Amino acid sequence: MTERNSTEQQPTIYNPIIWRLELQKSEKPSRDTYIKAFGELPDFVLKANQILTSNLEGNSQKLLNHYREVFKAIQKWIVHFEKQSHDSSLSDPPELRFSWECDFKPHAEESWALLNLCQEIVKLAPLYGQDFLKVTSATELWWSCHFERLQETFFKNGIFSKQPELQGKQYSCDVMSKRLRKDFDTLHQRKFADSSQFDLTKIATWDATEEALRMLAEDIAQQDNEFRRLIYFNYIKIKKRVVRSARNNPNLQLMVLEPDGSVHVGGKGKRGKGKNPSQSKKGFVKKSKD
Repeated sequence: MTERNSTEQQPTIYNPIIWRLELQKSEKPSRDTYIKAFGELPDFVLKANQILTSNLEGNSQKLLNHYREVFKAIQKWIVHFEKQSHDSSLSDPPELRFSWECDFKPHAEESWALLNLCQEIVKLAPLYGQDFLKVTSATELWWSCHFERLQETFFKNGIFSKQPELQGKQYSCDVMSKRLRKDFDTLHQRKFADSSQFDLTKIATWDATEEALRMLAEDIAQQDNEFRRLIYFNYIKIKKRVVRSARNNPNLQLMVLEPDGSVHVGGKGKRGKGKNPSQSKKGFVKKSKD
């Protein structure tokens, strides 16, 4: 990642792998196809990592099923927001508002805001010397961000790894909120030396797409006051609200598979702090009734 200082930030060369939706008989899926497929994202992540669901047993399968339900719930909210964007008079459907799926409305709001952010970046980036986005759509960037988030979560919660990372929910959320606030508040203190040098060809993090988008958003925000106030600030505000909502919602838990196959629920003891808190991410599932 880029090393920051208080005055100037050198451009970093990234190489984010854009994870795209691959469907048979569909060369370039539409926006609606991406949104529809969002509910099946856990299975797309498994397939990309060559993991067969038939090989998951016991608590691994249970935890995967939780994520399947969660992403279907978030997808329903996104479809609703899409309809509201065309008809602002539409109210929240009762089947979502008065069910456990309502817990994930904030997550859907963040996802919707991320999609809008991607659209603005794709539109504005070429005006500021970022021509590489001409071959990438907003929905591809949006999908890739969520794909990488979930892929990282599966490694950290034990579905993909025998060495999971244990983090408490409140601690993880507090770290994330602090980082979001610091990044935005210090935006104008971290001037980019020459944004035209961005090549986006080398980055070694799980969230390569999202980190690249953040860097581009900050670069544009330093040059475009309207984008900073109306687009980027709104996204950061929504993201902070989602983190706060998840932190305070007892129905959401951070669940991790122990090496012995048992489930550890984050936030219930002193085991909550991870080794690298700056990299903490959301990986919430709905509270299990088991």
